[in-house]
Amino acid sequence: MKRLARGTSIVEALVAVALAGLAAAGLAGAAAVAGRSLRLADQTTAALTFGWERLERLRAGPRADGDDAPVAADGTAFTRSWTQADGRGRPTRLTARVAWGAHAVDVATEAMP
Repeated sequence: MKRLARGTSIVEALVAVALAGLAAAGLAGAAAVAGRSLRLADQTTAALTFGWERLERLRAGPRADGDDAPVAADGTAFTRSWTQADGRGRPTRLTARVAWGAHAVDVATEAMP
């Protein structure tokens, strides 16, 4: 009659530890990607806010081209530029570009002359 082995062997334990390590590494990688994505989403939201804020000021007047460098609450530095194109009897086109790092957001609207 054969005796059944009891307990786990060292090989089984090493395989289990290796699989647990791979799972933990995969989760850490996913967390890093999620963190970068959330940071980019926050920065994009700030850029859109800066762009629309400038367009609202241009709509109210006075209208002139320009640029500045706002900084978000998290310390991200942006460059913002804006232009207005006279519509000559038609609505004036107002545009703003907000850039940071390798990213940029463009927003535009029209206002009555």
